[in-house]
Amino acid sequence: MLSRRELIAGGAAITQSRAAEAVAGQRDSGGNDATATELRSIRDVLAALQNKAATPTVNQIRDRQRNFLRLNQRFPECVDVGIRVWERMQDWHIENGRVLTIQRAGDGRWQMDFILSVLVLKHELPENEVGQPYDR
Repeated sequence: MLSRRELIAGGAAITQSRAAEAVAGQRDSGGNDATATELRSIRDVLAALQNKAATPTVNQIRDRQRNFLRLNQRFPECVDVGIRVWERMQDWHIENGRVLTIQRAGDGRWQMDFILSVLVLKHELPENEVGQPYDR
């Protein structure tokens, strides 16, 4: 049997070892907190990069395409745009690493491929205008 002194001394040793484990656990969890914070920041950066394609101009063009699709059961061939929209779409292609295909149509207007439609630059439109989609 254990004497009272041995029992109390053993209890104190167990208490001290548990306290040491708790301190070590706090250190580990502190490291885990830092790691978790770093992982969250990386996740946020990746999410921002993934949503880089969704700009207000792209959303506006997609809304016009979506409305045309609902009415006609197909995507429009063309969407007229003003010069500022045209420039933002050029920048969008470059920033997102997309192939930028610009050509001149038979009527002399500049055209840019975008998703399933062609953006047509119209100088007579207001600079920030996205016109109604249509087929040729």
